[in-house]
Amino acid sequence: MKAIVIPDKFKGTMDARTAGEAISKGIISVMPFCSVLRLTAADGGDGTADAYIDNAGGEKRFVTVTGPNNKPVHTYYAKLNDGTAVIEMAKASGLAIAEEGSSPLHTTTYGTGELIKAALDDGCRKLIIGIGGSATNDGGVGMAAALGGKFLDIDGNSIELTGGGLARLNTIDLSEIDSRIKECEILVACDVDNPLCGKDGAAETFSRQKGADEDAVKELEKNLLILSWVAKRCHIGDMLCLKGGGAAGGLGAGLSVFLGGKLVEGAPLLLEACSFEKHAADADFIITGEGSLDAQSLHGKLPAAVAERACGKKVAVIGGRVLLTAEEAENAGFFCVEEASPKGLSMDEIKLRCQKDLEAAAARVARRFL
Repeated sequence: MKAIVIPDKFKGTMDARTAGEAISKGIISVMPFCSVLRLTAADGGDGTADAYIDNAGGEKRFVTVTGPNNKPVHTYYAKLNDGTAVIEMAKASGLAIAEEGSSPLHTTTYGTGELIKAALDDGCRKLIIGIGGSATNDGGVGMAAALGGKFLDIDGNSIELTGGGLARLNTIDLSEIDSRIKECEILVACDVDNPLCGKDGAAETFSRQKGADEDAVKELEKNLLILSWVAKRCHIGDMLCLKGGGAAGGLGAGLSVFLGGKLVEGAPLLLEACSFEKHAADADFIITGEGSLDAQSLHGKLPAAVAERACGKKVAVIGGRVLLTAEEAENAGFFCVEEASPKGLSMDEIKLRCQKDLEAAAARVARRFL
């Protein structure tokens, strides 16, 4: 028998590689005769650069950039064998590297722009930019400023390149943006389809988990509206109409209107890079998973993308926790759904036993396939 193991990260406990190893062990414990192909996956968030290196071949290019709190961060992007750069905004402007107590009123995507510039200097002209896991809500003005864009107040002075700084924005000038951008194909890999503003927008949906209180949420929403109005008045583009424009605190919209990037779902892009459908064609079953399986998992996340492209093969999904109903799971095309972590555990307890619990869950799934 042949199995494909292709989980995303189990956020807070395991990266995708570690999760894949645990699931593979669980399968082999029940099916020692089974051949397991392990693929590293990501949907545009943490781990995207590493996943592309694993699947398409390439190397890490290290660089020091400006972190979300305006302090230096030593990080990397991936340069693939075909010359494509895979840039993970979370490595420059992400929540995981933000200072404790940060607010998206004061964080910036400037370092993401510096990563893009480093890739341009390296000769890359196709860019895949994963924008999950952000600590920011600046609409991408920091990113664009690092590449030569100017964001000015009514007196012609540069604004603070943060979610809070947008309140003073009056003019956008892209005349001096890096000319090499025009030579590039830019694919923006995101795992959500939220708009820039409104009840489903960047501030209302995501800023609380980045440290915003209720007053800050309202201010961030107002400031993104200011950004969208100024962008339209300056003939830069319509930031409000973009599906996925609210991803990464509006970086999705910023990459689209400031750089001409194309917003795409991150998971299908990765599955194409690892030739998933070719491998699935001669597999007997497939196991995917992620840390939390809920309704969002069915919209732009890896498990749903795997089920959609499984060539009719049975797909099981394992979640650290499972909030899907049986009907939702069946409608998504999953053969079975398994929960790895026992209920009632603290996060500290889950971290201590998560690999063993995932291995055991995979063994239970394997018995279902038998």
